[in-house]
Amino acid sequence: MSQVLQSQYSGQRVDTGSKWYTLFQKGVELGTWNVEKLFEEIGFEQDRESWQRLSQNERDQIRYLISGFLDGEREVAGDAATNLQRIMGAPCLDGNTEKEMYMTMLTLTEHKHTQFLDVYMQEVMDDRDNYNDLDPRRGARIPVVQATGLGEVFEHQGLLTAKAANTLDPVDIAKAATNYHLNVEGILARVGASAISRFPERADFPLLNYAFKFVSTDEGRHITHGIELLKELIEKEEAGDPQFQGVKQGIIETLYQDVPYMADFGYMFTDALDDPLELDFNEVLMRGGNLIDGMYNETLGLDVDYMEVLNVVRDRYLEINEWDIKQRVHEQEQHYQRKRGVAADGGI
Repeated sequence: MSQVLQSQYSGQRVDTGSKWYTLFQKGVELGTWNVEKLFEEIGFEQDRESWQRLSQNERDQIRYLISGFLDGEREVAGDAATNLQRIMGAPCLDGNTEKEMYMTMLTLTEHKHTQFLDVYMQEVMDDRDNYNDLDPRRGARIPVVQATGLGEVFEHQGLLTAKAANTLDPVDIAKAATNYHLNVEGILARVGASAISRFPERADFPLLNYAFKFVSTDEGRHITHGIELLKELIEKEEAGDPQFQGVKQGIIETLYQDVPYMADFGYMFTDALDDPLELDFNEVLMRGGNLIDGMYNETLGLDVDYMEVLNVVRDRYLEINEWDIKQRVHEQEQHYQRKRGVAADGGI
């Protein structure tokens, strides 16, 4: 892929020298991969054959992991299309046109991720956990996602982005960006993608692995956007602007609110299923911890206590380790079927 360089052109309403403009251009050049063409060029036959050769336990582990991605991508796409676009036009962000331009590319790529995962589960696996006849925003997530705390992270995201879009307050915007760009995309998505990258050790999924190279590249730009946005807010707070006081504290608070439920994602696709693919819950936690340290402390210059984060995760693990995950999933499946019955009656 060619590198996007500084623009040689200039405009009147668009600052082509802005870092946000550069991110937008990278999205234009690198984010326009076509899901349907990917299916046509690579095909899904090998993925389907590999899937059918796996044991039921291995299938369940992959299904849980992919289900987490599908629900997550669908919900972030919904927020990106509405609340985040409005947030980027906030007066405290200087009415930056280039930020708003970039958000259009973010929205497009998030919807494409949803498109790929939705079609992949249908064509390669089956539609048992796709549940496409109910929109998650109407109160029904994929049962395995809702059975663990992962759904809490997505719920938190919806609440934070909606509030920030309403108030356009710098602290609210910082919290929303922290949850979305750092916690959901910077930790959950990257940890999950790292697990998917290990699938070839057990089975050949050429389409899935190739597509996730595009997904990971897209997410990298989204994370960069979030980090640059938070840096800007932190700089204004440190400059003493009264309107921005509380930004750093809001960022750290949001991390600690999300951490226990993010740990559930790792548990969901490893220990809850006896980890037949040997993805290793401890390695998942270490990967997440390194990402937290890199983004929050090294990049943003905050003082997140790594041991405190680990203690929160440990306490949550002791709690969820006592759960009967299969029973919890079964209960959510029954809940979903009741929702499906309501939807079939026209939503009455």
